[in-house]
Parts: sequence; C-alpha cells; structure tokens
Amino acid sequence: MQLSDWHQKYLLSILKKYEAGQASPAEVRFIESYMDSLDNLDNGADNMEDSSGLQKDIKAELLKSIRQPGGKRTEIPFTKTRQLPYRRRMRVWAAAAAIALLLAGAGMYWWLQHAAGAGSPALAARADIAPGGNGAVLHLSDGSTLVLDSAGNGTVAVQGKVKVVKENGMIKYQGTTSEEVYNEVTTDKGRQWRMVLPDGSGVWLNAASSIRYPLSFNGKERIVDITGEVYFEVVHNEKQPFKVRVGKHVIEDIGTAFNINAYANEPVMKTTLVEGLIRVNGTLMKPGEQAQVAVGQEQVTVSKVDNPADAMAWVNGQLSLESNNLQALLRKIARWYNIDIKIEGTLPETGFIGMIDRNVYLSDVIKALTVYGVNARLENRTLIVSAK
Repeated sequence: MQLSDWHQKYLLSILKKYEAGQASPAEVRFIESYMDSLDNLDNGADNMEDSSGLQKDIKAELLKSIRQPGGKRTEIPFTKTRQLPYRRRMRVWAAAAAIALLLAGAGMYWWLQHAAGAGSPALAARADIAPGGNGAVLHLSDGSTLVLDSAGNGTVAVQGKVKVVKENGMIKYQGTTSEEVYNEVTTDKGRQWRMVLPDGSGVWLNAASSIRYPLSFNGKERIVDITGEVYFEVVHNEKQPFKVRVGKHVIEDIGTAFNINAYANEPVMKTTLVEGLIRVNGTLMKPGEQAQVAVGQEQVTVSKVDNPADAMAWVNGQLSLESNNLQALLRKIARWYNIDIKIEGTLPETGFIGMIDRNVYLSDVIKALTVYGVNARLENRTLIVSAK
C-alpha cells in the first residue's frame, strides 16, 4: 500500500502536532482512541491474533507507507524539551500506522471495530445502504430530458448543429451555434456527474447539484449558473472571462481550478481555490485560500486553509470527515447516501478528521461516527443520530 503525497503530508502534520502538544481535540481523540484500543488488545482480546504480532505488522506497514515523494522515509523529530517515554513513542508510531491504513481505505474495519467496541449497538446492526454513484439528467433546450447514466456511448442528443456526446461516463459537446440556447445538467441525492462544457472546461457535479450553460459561449463573457457543489477546471481565456453565478454571487476565473459549495441548506457558501486565481464578489483569492459568504450576505471572508485538497476530496472518490460541526457532516452524508437525518437530543460538540472511501456502505460511516461518541441507527432510509 502506498499513500498519496497529500495523505503523507496530512498524516505527518497530525503526528507532528500531536507530539508537540499542538493537536486539536479531534486530532488528539483520533490518535488516542487507537492507543486505547492497543491497551485493550494488551489486556487480551479473545477474537484477535496476538497483539504484539499485530503491532509489529502495523509498524511495518507504517515504515512502508509513510515516505516523502521519491521514497525517502520521513522521521518525525521529538523535541528535547518534551521527550516522550519510549513505550509512548512506540504507541504514537503504531497509531500513525493505523491512521495511514485508515486514510488509505484499508484496515478501517478492524480499527473502527476495536476502537468503538465490538458490542456497540451501531456495529451490531448492518446498515445495508449502498453509496451513491454516477448519474445525472440532461435538460435540453427544447424542454425534453435525458437520463445520462442509462444512455449509451455516442451521440445522445442533437440540438441544431450541436451534438451532445457521451464518452467514458461523461458528456461533451461537438459543434457550435449562434443561437442563445441553454442546457442544464442536474444530479439527485446519491448521484454525481462529470462533464466537459462547450468551451472545454471540466466540471464535476456533486450530489444534489446543477449547472446551467449555453450550447456555445458567444458573448464577451462565459457565464454559467450553479446550485449545490461543483468543482471546475477552467480553460482560461483572457478575452472571454469565465464566471460562475450562484444566486447573486459571482466567482470569476483567472485561470484556475476551484470548488464551490453552495447548497441551499448550508449556512455559508464556500469557494476553495486549488490553483490559479479567482475573484469572489470582486475579492481576489490565492491558491490555498477559502472564501466564505454567509447566507443573505455579500461580504466575503477569505482565510487560509490547512488542506485545500480536502474541499475536493469528493472529486477523488473520498468522503471527507473533516468538520468542526457534526450537523454539517450529517448533511454531507445525507446527500451522498440519499437518506434523511433525524437528531435525538443534543449532539456532542466535537470535531472530526480523516477520510474514508466514498464507495463504502453506510454502515462503515456509522462505525466512524461511533469512534467520535456518536450513536447512529438506521430505520428505513432515516439515520437517527444521538450522543452516546
């Protein structure tokens, strides 16, 4: 198993902060939950292999996986002023290995099962709801619609001199028109879609999202309208600026890749710049920054984000648990698994870290919530969530 460069840096940053005493409560909880599970194994686990052998295997996995680009192993320095005891350091490394496995999508079941406790009610009931998948509806200029996921490859629609072609699970356009006509692509909850706009720009639509655009960009500007969450890789053209409208807000490309999260049930619109430059309501942003605009407001707040790639984790097939707000995380889960959420009592004020594969069943997400002190059970298609 080999971690991506981003995952390596992400993991190392957590461990460095933990050793230096600078980790957030969520990061401390994440590491020490696994340490506690090692203690449980040391005290004897009747359904697992020898714990010392298991720890050796985990450490070996760590040494294989946590490497800088180019294959050079990275050592984490321990400060002279705060030297951890030998056994504690070994357990930090073991915890690091578990995190490496978890972030890579392997070994997650074992760690979550033993960190949460095999007798947990959340683990006892299998929630057999499959994750979302690729699918969208194309709304044509004549008012007709086409379900794209069930359409075959090749030309799926013809509008005047413009063809809509489906290839490799996405659509693109061939031909041009002088007429001002529009198409729209929408995704339901539990669906995502990738496409290429008539100008060649790449677009990824997350669940419950939409994009409206002309069949040809003939004016002085290229303007599209979106709802939900959309990731763009724009083909830059100084003579024809690319603009994204989200209600009354405007994001202008200056040659870039960026993600916009603008769901109607979210309190703020978030635009995260991965590379290039953009303006949000006229405010210039640089790579690694995120702009936030509260609902009903126009003022833009720009801040640096630790991991800008987290905003586009969904594009790379991952479900990010990164959140300081449990209800925001639950809304994300509800959209991807096409379920309803019901909250009982007061939820814990806790942060979350890490990522899991976006293609896991809902039961695996329930296990992840359990680690953070959240109970969840599924009744029909409603996830009922409460504090432990």
